[in-house]
Amino acid sequence: MNKSFIKFARDATRRGPRPAPGRLAAIADAASRVFTRQGFRLSQVADVAREAGVAAGTVYLYAADKAALLDLAIRAAAGLGLPPGDAPAQAELEATLSDALGPRLALPRIAAVAAGDTSAATLRDILGELYDLLAREARLILLLDRLGAEVPQIGAAYGTGLRTRALQDFTRAIGQLAIRGDVRTDLEPGLAARAVLEMIAWMAMRRPGDSAPPAGDEALARETTLRLAEAALALDRRPPSRIRR
Repeated sequence: MNKSFIKFARDATRRGPRPAPGRLAAIADAASRVFTRQGFRLSQVADVAREAGVAAGTVYLYAADKAALLDLAIRAAAGLGLPPGDAPAQAELEATLSDALGPRLALPRIAAVAAGDTSAATLRDILGELYDLLAREARLILLLDRLGAEVPQIGAAYGTGLRTRALQDFTRAIGQLAIRGDVRTDLEPGLAARAVLEMIAWMAMRRPGDSAPPAGDEALARETTLRLAEAALALDRRPPSRIRR
């Protein structure tokens, strides 16, 4: 038998089946859902395979191990590009977190007001900026929230890093607007900011996935949430006009 043919057959067997186009994205999306739902420790490669509708062995054509699946999950949730080529993806968590936690999660208006520039935005502006970011990046934020306590790198970069700074900036911004006279001063700024943030976060991120969400489209949900947040914080207590459906 021809020696070159034998070598070709052996190499083909060693390589196994080639990855199918589009399946990497499906596995990355499945990993994102599984890790968000179950966390990192309780999730197995078999869970991701089941979610993606493929055999567990197939996953290893696309990801070297569970750590690589985590990397792919974050990339999928953040809308980052997936690794090119036929080789299984490797874990590159620090680089992926750096890309995922970049400008896409910035809150420039809130940061400006927190730094003392109260002309940069009104109370309505900073509440809207916060709502819009949480709604736009809900998939990524929910994943990172779920994993922060289990994965030290995520806990440091996101939990005690970006997330903590964002809450501090929001609290300072509320305090600065109180000094300017736009926000009531009879509330403790830290508690008031956190209470409003939790309401906005539920409406912007968790409401769409709730088993029985309140009626109303996204525009109505946003407007209702911002009106309630303004009513809770603003010094002006005049009754607002009715929201038009």
